[in-house]
Amino acid sequence: MTLTLSLTLIALVLTCAIIQRVAGMGLGIVFAPYAVVLIGAHEGIMLANLLGGLVPMVMLPRVWSQIEWGKVLWLGLPAIAVMPGAAWLSSISPPAPLYLVVATLVLLSLVISVLLARVDTTVDGRPAQLATGVGIGLGTVLGGVGGPAATVYAVLSRWPALPMVATLQPLWILVSLVSFGSKWAWDDGQLPQMPWWVWTAMLASLVASVGLGELLQKRLGELGIHRLVIVLGFVGAALSLWTGVRLLLA
Repeated sequence: MTLTLSLTLIALVLTCAIIQRVAGMGLGIVFAPYAVVLIGAHEGIMLANLLGGLVPMVMLPRVWSQIEWGKVLWLGLPAIAVMPGAAWLSSISPPAPLYLVVATLVLLSLVISVLLARVDTTVDGRPAQLATGVGIGLGTVLGGVGGPAATVYAVLSRWPALPMVATLQPLWILVSLVSFGSKWAWDDGQLPQMPWWVWTAMLASLVASVGLGELLQKRLGELGIHRLVIVLGFVGAALSLWTGVRLLLA
């Protein structure tokens, strides 16, 4: 691994971890598509899944009091339930079609949710949470992007920003580590070979991101955080679509 690539990955981890502290998501949405390009599809998603579990662990003590544990349960259980099957599917299918299908469905869902958000409509309750959990589980395993499904739910349910950010952290720990284990078991996934100092710098970036992200979160406010979440959802879906097209044409 070259020095330029190592520094790029470290900077990307820091940026995405700061975004995650502000908006509740960032590693899966932004980091995974770029990591796939930089270090390859399987290793990129494995690294995204690992970091997707570590970043929330660092954040958890700061947001513990605002976590809505009921939503963690009803979003997390269906996500876990579909992950082994999704991991098996990813192990027997070429990655490009999977990226294209996931990204297309996510983009359509985001467009519909933003349109519905303009009218006086609120979609919440157990069915919405179960469907969101399935979307998070499938997206995390198949494309490394579970965040857009959470974005759709946040928009439709009018989820307040700070409880949303807090509640998503234990959820990401759960789904990221289950996805990591499922892919390791089904398709012999492996982490990229990186020097020890790159791993150390990434971990230091995770710690630094907590304070930096909190400063930015205070400046944005409730409306700014919700807008950032919607933008991240579209960015993640678009990047996944681009990754699928790139792999298809390769």
